[in-house]
Amino acid sequence: MCRKLHAAAFRTCAKVPAVDWRTVRGKELLKTYESSPGEFKVFCVNCGSSIHTKFDSNPEVYALPLGTLDTDPGVRADRHVFVGSKAPWFEITDDLPQFTEND
Repeated sequence: MCRKLHAAAFRTCAKVPAVDWRTVRGKELLKTYESSPGEFKVFCVNCGSSIHTKFDSNPEVYALPLGTLDTDPGVRADRHVFVGSKAPWFEITDDLPQFTEND
């Protein structure tokens, strides 16, 4: 699902505390849909960009797709998750830990 949403081999995202999230402008352009039970994608109605994901199971955290940023977020990958459903044509070549699900 993440590959299809982002039209890429994988989704690169960071966890952001919900209390730190601020929508500065354009709130009226954001729509939400439930992509799977308890998981809500927030996207721009003009361009379709994924803005963040909210989770009923963990409302304190949003998932921010790093591809939406214009600047370096100052963080680096520390693991690969959902490797069990990765694109079969993409090979992971680094030494980061790999998890079948989001462990």
